[in-house]
Amino acid sequence: MSLIYSLKKNKQGVTHVIGDYLGEMRPFAKRVKNPLLVAPMVLLKTIEWSIYRWYKTPIRRFYGVKGNELIYMITNACNDRCPKCGIWERPEPRDQHLMITHFIKCLNRLHHNLYQVTLTGGEPLLFKKDVMLIAEEAKKLDVPMVIVSNARFLDEEFLTRYKELGHILVISVDSVEREKWNEFRGKKNFDIVMPKIMLAKQILGDQLRIQSVLSKESAEEIPKVIEWCKQQGIQHNTQFNQDFGGHWNNHETTEKVNYDNDTPCAARKNICVYPNGDVVKCFDHRRIPLAKQPLGNIGKQDIIEILSTKRSTEISKIMKTCNLPCKNMSCNKPQTLLFN
Repeated sequence: MSLIYSLKKNKQGVTHVIGDYLGEMRPFAKRVKNPLLVAPMVLLKTIEWSIYRWYKTPIRRFYGVKGNELIYMITNACNDRCPKCGIWERPEPRDQHLMITHFIKCLNRLHHNLYQVTLTGGEPLLFKKDVMLIAEEAKKLDVPMVIVSNARFLDEEFLTRYKELGHILVISVDSVEREKWNEFRGKKNFDIVMPKIMLAKQILGDQLRIQSVLSKESAEEIPKVIEWCKQQGIQHNTQFNQDFGGHWNNHETTEKVNYDNDTPCAARKNICVYPNGDVVKCFDHRRIPLAKQPLGNIGKQDIIEILSTKRSTEISKIMKTCNLPCKNMSCNKPQTLLFN
């Protein structure tokens, strides 16, 4: 089934409608094992398909209402040089960076479906003005927003307005010891960033979160971070290390985790956007052959058109039973259980 329908009849030609119908019915008919039930089941499915296609109100079948997370990797660039992450080594060229108006349009198109919009990177606050535009728009649309930042560019003016908007700020912290902090960051900025974290705590209160990456290298430091967060009254979450091209690619810690085979990977409902506007279901999409190429680009296509393709549907079906290590990332945890 096409995931999101733009239901105004005059927007789509007959060829598109026929292709969409056949693209839904053929795989559905193949899943009906009893030959005697194929015809009646296809008839019922056709009725259902017709209702959702021609009904006058926008209907979101697969994506539902407030059931999805829009994740925008606003930039690959970063002012830290963390060895756990290789993203900063591949900053996007300026002429390939998405204009913020395209993302704002995407957010407006999808806001009825979103429980959250998340901005990550690289370092999102390298584009602080764009981040604030998104934060303001998310507030207007009643969509909660989360920024994952290294805190280097935080200031009182930004934090005060962000507090008023009611959004969440997540700061990455893998150690609270100066020497290890500077080693993990790849820069000696402990004495610069820690006061900014304390300023964020003072202004944001319970809108501030701390997140750590658990790996062989950081395993002894994370308990200290957790204890520090308890002392400061800041909610904390531990993220398992994933291979994003950095030097912390030892997965000894991650491999000990037992994956829940009965729980579908939540990433199948994610909507992820790269700095250049490319859309994927998951930032680990290249692990799945059918998902290696992006679904489309919001700088060139409407997001609803992108998510309505047959390939988007098929990728979601594959991810429903996916049990790759990335299944343990935060995007696959219920928000109510994510921080404690």
